[in-house]
Amino acid sequence: MNWQGKNSAERMKGLLDPGNKNNWWKGLLKKTALVLLAIFIVLSLLPYLLPQVELGGDRYDLVYSNSNFSQVRNIDLHYRIWESGGADKGNILLVHGFGASTFSWRYTAPYLQERGYRVLAVDLPGFGLSERVIGFDHSADNRADLLWVLLDQLYPGEKWHLVGHSMGGATVSSMALMETERCISLTLAAGALAQFEPSLFSYFLKYPPASRWIRVIAGRQMLNEERVEMLLISAYGREPEPAEIEGYYLPLTVENSDAVLADLIKSAPTPLLNRVSEIRAPVLLIWGENDTWVPLNQGIDLEKLIPGATLVVLESEGHCPMETAPGLFNYYLQNFLEK
Repeated sequence: MNWQGKNSAERMKGLLDPGNKNNWWKGLLKKTALVLLAIFIVLSLLPYLLPQVELGGDRYDLVYSNSNFSQVRNIDLHYRIWESGGADKGNILLVHGFGASTFSWRYTAPYLQERGYRVLAVDLPGFGLSERVIGFDHSADNRADLLWVLLDQLYPGEKWHLVGHSMGGATVSSMALMETERCISLTLAAGALAQFEPSLFSYFLKYPPASRWIRVIAGRQMLNEERVEMLLISAYGREPEPAEIEGYYLPLTVENSDAVLADLIKSAPTPLLNRVSEIRAPVLLIWGENDTWVPLNQGIDLEKLIPGATLVVLESEGHCPMETAPGLFNYYLQNFLEK
């Protein structure tokens, strides 16, 4: 055997030796672990090095003529009141959906006021002109408790008609279950009560750099006028007017608005679908036929789950019928309330 052949055979024998194979695998695993560790460190540090979108808007600069603020469990909540003007038919609470505010009820609240109701619309924590508290639990139960405390501060012991849109539908449903005797009626406009279990992603967000990444991404990708316009086209089912874009966009420029999304994902789900059959108040469900955000089939399911619930479907409407078809929306809501 020549030297070249002998060396090749010895190298092959070395590669096949179990001890050498184990050392090779250990070396590969070690290198891989070091590379992954380096990537993890970079990804953990990078979101703190990237410049954030400037969100310096002052929520107090955006107040309405009937704006009010109240400290509730150390959170500064913004709300607006339309007093009945004498003909007192009762109290109505309006709660907005995701990314919205009291602006969403600009056609509903004055209409109900003119018909003798006292109307209160509130901005949930992290939205509209309410305070952004980083780390807040946005679960439906926690929000419901917060709003009952607010109502008790303003009008102790009084009863309420509860109206919620989309995400706000979960909040008012929880309120109805929490204080059964004080809920006169419940109206869900495209109420988002679908139940989601916590995902691995939501647990991962408890790691601070992961939450920081969400904040960076939200600030860059979501909190701009073009993105708001696209979302409204999807929700409305039509092109929004400049005033509508501004009404949604300006509250998003308030400081710490970019931190809300991560807290929403991390918040504990409230198992409302398991309990809606316990609601004893009359229930109205109003849905847009072409709602792509909370599809109509969810409204159909809720009508089956809630005893005595009435479902009204608005033909050709999308996710925000109180804004895109206020005449029809107000008509059905008023008829329901007066029954």
